[in-house]
Amino acid sequence: MASRISYLVILAAWIALVWWGLDFAGRKSATPVAVPTAELDWADFFAANILPSLPVANEFDTPLRPPDGAGAVVTLPYLYKNQHLGEDWATQKGNATLGEPVYSVADGWVSVAQDFQGVYGKVVFICYRLPDGRWPPFVEVMYGLLNSMDVQAGQLVKRGQKIGTVGNADGTNPAHLHWEVRQTVGLGVGPWWEANASGWLGPSEFITAHRGDRAAQPLLPKVLNDADRAGWGTDY
Repeated sequence: MASRISYLVILAAWIALVWWGLDFAGRKSATPVAVPTAELDWADFFAANILPSLPVANEFDTPLRPPDGAGAVVTLPYLYKNQHLGEDWATQKGNATLGEPVYSVADGWVSVAQDFQGVYGKVVFICYRLPDGRWPPFVEVMYGLLNSMDVQAGQLVKRGQKIGTVGNADGTNPAHLHWEVRQTVGLGVGPWWEANASGWLGPSEFITAHRGDRAAQPLLPKVLNDADRAGWGTDY
């Protein structure tokens, strides 16, 4: 176990360097950044070298108020206006959700934990390996707009482990968690709004489909409609 963790930590450090060199956040830099000349197919590298070492995620819970999300609210659903690539969750209006604990939805591996500042805030990416025979074979979940992070790249986490707290990107939006479920690794932090949703999955639908022995138990967050959304934290 110790050797496996060390191996993953080294890989995480290497990944961070590659992402930095590629200006992963998509932000312009005043100083040109040296980009590696060798092309890297990160998805293939991940599948061949990292995925087999990850713990198998047999059950998934909600990121706020696990295991069922009781008391949480979906303030903006997946594919809102056919463009929102994740879901926005909160527990109270305005900034009252600020500091609410955010939890890992399953057993997984932290691929990225970085402060992207601006409208992104602190962002954690965690990769989850699904049991053999499930589709997709893995997902990468993005937890965005965090106020604090309790994990670092290369760390193994357990289902229900606190990974950070809800933020508001330095006041850019009222406090909420923006989270996404991707079936492709390395897609970056953005765009969060895009007409092409290829590679993204509906977060609530994914969790509902991978509840293990609790598959028959519904998720409990209320999904707001347009008329009730005023005052709640969203990306919109």
